[in-house]
Amino acid sequence: MKWSALVVIAAAAACGSLPDQGGGIVALEVLAPDSPSLIVGHSLTLHARALDLHGDSVAAEIYWRTPDTALVSLDSVRGVIIARSKVGTARIQARVGTLLSNIVLITLRDVASTLRGSP
Repeated sequence: MKWSALVVIAAAAACGSLPDQGGGIVALEVLAPDSPSLIVGHSLTLHARALDLHGDSVAAEIYWRTPDTALVSLDSVRGVIIARSKVGTARIQARVGTLLSNIVLITLRDVASTLRGSP
């Protein structure tokens, strides 16, 4: 499974106007598979790191959130997602303070569609 880094900067203006979430954090980098999908009952662990103005890692407590609790269960500290539903798309975000990452979309599939190779 190929993984890609997805980086979100909290503001799209000049570097000097980026918000600082404490500890010099201005962005979150989320590592997720290119096209993440899950079968009901299976899990996926997402990883993220906080970045400073220079793009260097900064120690921070990163939490995870989703509005789609009917579709997935989510360990908000470890970033572990478990599919509850056979179909749908779950939205997951990393968070440090009020700074949010991009939304990671997780496609939920049933076993039959996975065996057929359906998208």
